[in-house]
Amino acid sequence: MAKSTILAILMIVLVLGMVTKETQGQEMCRDLLMRAKNCDAGTCATLCKQKWKGNGSCFPNFQIKSCLCTFPCKT
Repeated sequence: MAKSTILAILMIVLVLGMVTKETQGQEMCRDLLMRAKNCDAGTCATLCKQKWKGNGSCFPNFQIKSCLCTFPCKT
């Protein structure tokens, strides 16, 4: 029983270490889309995916909603 618990903990640590190594150093960039218009969630997501292959979401920006696109920076 103790051996299986120790083995399970070691496997979890190993997997978490691999995931951390993959994402480490990957800087995220941002771009504001649809600045002059009110943001529509579906349009924002589609534009962001087409332009940057990223994720787009609407956020309140003064009196209108803007589209914020987040994507991995190119090195």
